[in-house]
Amino acid sequence: MPVISSESAGPSSATADSATRVWPIPLVIAGSFGVYLLASLFAVMVATFVVEGSDGLEALRDQDRIAAVLRSPLGMTITVVLPQVGMLLPILAAAIASPVPFATRLGLRRGDWPLGLWLIAALGTPMVGMISSLIVGGLMGESETLEEMSDVFRNLGQAGYLWPLALMIGATPGICEELVFRGYVQTRLVHVGGAGVGILITSVIFAAFHMDWVHSTAVFALGVYLGWIAWAGGSIWPAMLGHFVNNFLSVVAVVVLPEAVTDGTLADEAVAEMPAGIAVGFAVVVLLSGVCLLMTFSSAWRHRRRNAVGSTPVADQNGG
Repeated sequence: MPVISSESAGPSSATADSATRVWPIPLVIAGSFGVYLLASLFAVMVATFVVEGSDGLEALRDQDRIAAVLRSPLGMTITVVLPQVGMLLPILAAAIASPVPFATRLGLRRGDWPLGLWLIAALGTPMVGMISSLIVGGLMGESETLEEMSDVFRNLGQAGYLWPLALMIGATPGICEELVFRGYVQTRLVHVGGAGVGILITSVIFAAFHMDWVHSTAVFALGVYLGWIAWAGGSIWPAMLGHFVNNFLSVVAVVVLPEAVTDGTLADEAVAEMPAGIAVGFAVVVLLSGVCLLMTFSSAWRHRRRNAVGSTPVADQNGG
């Protein structure tokens, strides 16, 4: 089990055990999900009013109008950011109310890994996402919801909004979703049921949150990996960074690469017609991510062995 030195450890295992409460976990998850749904509806109404200057309530019944609003940079920003921030509010309230210090409750600690390993683990994240997407796409087919969203990303990216869009899709879920799932939920579940149980249950909840059968199945492996690096590193910062890198590169890939590459079909004609610079860049990113993923597993194992003697487990700091 990854460890930190006893000097930097939080409350002792016995103290944390006495403060651990299970009942807030499902309550806060339900609250976050409910706020997310309400904030999503509100965001569509606000975005419609801002973009079109018309009644947003009417737009909720018109999918074509919603799609048109999403093709606006401002409309996309509103519909992405508002629900994510709304989902975060119950988590922040619960963390403030917790007897455990706020930063510890949400896993916002320096942790045990060196900063270089944070970066390596983050760069390995896209490889997990690519492998999972290829397997799930081959077995289950493509998600209509993801195809529609990819079309929106392409339209916005080709209209000159690529880098702001990629930064927003990377940073907003990277911060908000990680604070919710790996920060609040996983730290509690790991302390209650152990690392394996905590990471797996959190990953199932994280996957279900995406509310699309194909997409949820594909992101489960990503959730497990992000959960593992958060637990092994003793901090959610590596998971935040990994989530950001994965989403950022996914948006760039959808806009820049041929559709046959990003949807997993890898048609020979599309690959052959890919500009040489883009093909080389894509190959470098794939190779770098694969190497970083292997380095993450190797470095984490060596780091664990070096610190295994005379230390306090990280998981024992997350009760309350």
